[in-house]
Amino acid sequence: MGHFVALDDLSVLSLTIIDAADTLGVSTASVRNWIKAGYLVSTDRGCITRDSFDGFIENIAGQEKLIARANKSQKDGHDHGALSSRFRLLVKQEEFDSQRIGDEYQASLSNTYRNQEGVYYTPDWIIERYFADLPADRRALTFCDPCCGSGNFILAALDQGFAPENIFGFDVDPVAVAITRRRILERTGFDSPNIQRADFLKASLQGRPPRFDVIFTNPPWGKKLSKAQKQSYAIQFAAGSSSDTCSLFFCAALSRLQPGGYLGFLLPDAFFNVAAFADARGRALALDIKSLMDFGKPFPGLVTKAKGIVLQNQANRNQPIVCEGLTDTAVRTPASFQQNPKAILNFSCSPQAAAVIAHLYEVEHLTLADHGRFGLGIVTGNNKKYCVASPRAGYLPVYKGADLQPGLLRKPSVFIPTDFSLYHQVAPEELYHAPEKLIYRFISSRLVFHVDTAQSYFLNSVNMLIPAPEFPITGQQLCQLLNSRVMNWLFQSIFETHKVLRADIGVLPIHTKYFEQHEEFDEAAYANFLGIEETIEGDYRIKGRGKGA
Repeated sequence: MGHFVALDDLSVLSLTIIDAADTLGVSTASVRNWIKAGYLVSTDRGCITRDSFDGFIENIAGQEKLIARANKSQKDGHDHGALSSRFRLLVKQEEFDSQRIGDEYQASLSNTYRNQEGVYYTPDWIIERYFADLPADRRALTFCDPCCGSGNFILAALDQGFAPENIFGFDVDPVAVAITRRRILERTGFDSPNIQRADFLKASLQGRPPRFDVIFTNPPWGKKLSKAQKQSYAIQFAAGSSSDTCSLFFCAALSRLQPGGYLGFLLPDAFFNVAAFADARGRALALDIKSLMDFGKPFPGLVTKAKGIVLQNQANRNQPIVCEGLTDTAVRTPASFQQNPKAILNFSCSPQAAAVIAHLYEVEHLTLADHGRFGLGIVTGNNKKYCVASPRAGYLPVYKGADLQPGLLRKPSVFIPTDFSLYHQVAPEELYHAPEKLIYRFISSRLVFHVDTAQSYFLNSVNMLIPAPEFPITGQQLCQLLNSRVMNWLFQSIFETHKVLRADIGVLPIHTKYFEQHEEFDEAAYANFLGIEETIEGDYRIKGRGKGA
C-alpha cells in the first residue's frame, strides 16, 4: 500500500490546517474532523504538530475509508494543482499499487475539473467490447489511445496481445500519463517512452505524425475550447460544422489511422442523433462501420447516455453493421442510415422500422425547414425572481411546457413583468403576435403541439413555429399531423431524444397531400394514405409485408 508524502519542509515543528489540507489534497473540514477524531494533534495556536502529521501520513492516511472521505469532501472544491503534486509523488514510490492509485486518482477528480476537461474514465466492461472487432493476431499491430487517462484502454490492449513497444498514448494530464507508464512498467517491465503528455489535437498537426493500426479511446466530452480553436481544428481535420471536441478528436484520429486500420470511440448520445454532429457522422458512414453499441448511462452522476462505434478505414461497401442495443442485437445496412435526415445513426431501430422510415420519406412531402419560421420561448435568466403564481398589475400570463397538451392549452400558471428588457432572451414580438402560430413543448420525448390564436407568451420550455404563408394546409391541419401517432413514432424512431429541436422538426416529412383527399384528420386514414399499418406492439410496417418482413 502506498503512503501519502508530505510536500513541505520536515524540519518545522508544526504546520497550519490549510497547509495540511493542501498537502493531502483534501478540504480543511476533513483535517478538522481528523483532529476531532484524534488522528491529528493540534497546538495551542490552532496548528498541527509535525509529529502527529508525519505519523498520520505514515500509518493512517492510506486507509481506504479515510481516503474515500477525503475524496468525497474534495469532489467539487479541491485544488487540482495540489492533488496533482500529491499523486505524482505517489507514482514515484518504489511500493506502488498502480490499480488502486489509478482508481483513487480518478475518484479524486472534482466535478468542476471533469466538466472543464471532459474527463470521464471508461469502465472495463465497455473497453473489452471494443476489441471484439479486431483480427486475432495483434502482436505486430500498433495501438494508440489519444486520450489515455490512467491507461484503462492501454492495459486492455496489453491483455489483448498488443506488444508493449507498439502501444502509444497521449494525455494532457501529467498524473494520468505517469500512472499509465507505471502500470505498463509493472505489467511488462517496459518503461514506455510512447506514453506522452501531449495534446493529441495539436500533436496531430505538427510535422508528419505517425499513423496507427488501431485507435481506441473515450475522448473528452464537451471539453471547453474557445470558438476560434474549435473552428480552426474543424477546418484542419475536415470536421465540417461538427466542432464539438468529440467530433474533433474523432476526425483527428481518422487522420492518424492507417489504411485498413480500426477506430473505436466511446461517445455521448448526441454524436449519433443531433444535427450538429452530422458532418462527423457522414465521415463515419463513408467508411466501413463494423459495430454500433448502446452502453446506457455508465458514468455515475452523469445523465448523458454513452454509445460506441467501431469502424475500419476502408471505403463503405454497404456491408452489414452489428447494432447492439441494451436488450437486443440487430443488423442494419449503412444505406439504412444514409437515408435518414442528417445521417442519423438511430441504430436501436430494427431493420423493419428503418424500412418504414425510408418509406415515409419516399411519400411526397414538404419540410418545415423550408416553409416555417421558428422562435424560442422567453428566457428570464432568473425564474425565481421574475415568475409569480398569480396575476399582478404590470404582469402578463405566460405558459410553460406542463401547460401544453396535444391540441390543448391549460390556464396559465405563471406571470412575469411586462418589461421584456429584464430578460436574457425574447423572440421578436411579431412572432408572439402572429394571428396563428403553433406552440410545442421543448423538453419532451414526444411531439406535443397546439395552435395558438390568442397571441400568447410562454417561457423557454415552450417554443413556436409559424408556417410560411404559402404553406398548403392550415395551422390546425399541420398540428394534427405533428401530434399524430405516426409522426410521434417517426420522431422517436429517428431522433431518440428528450428535446424537440427546431432542426429535427424542420426535417420531418409533412404529408400535406393527405388533406387533398380527406377533409378531416383520422389516424387510421392517415396511416392508410401513407401505405403503412400499425402493429399490435405500436410499431408500423409497410402494408402488404408480413410481420417478419
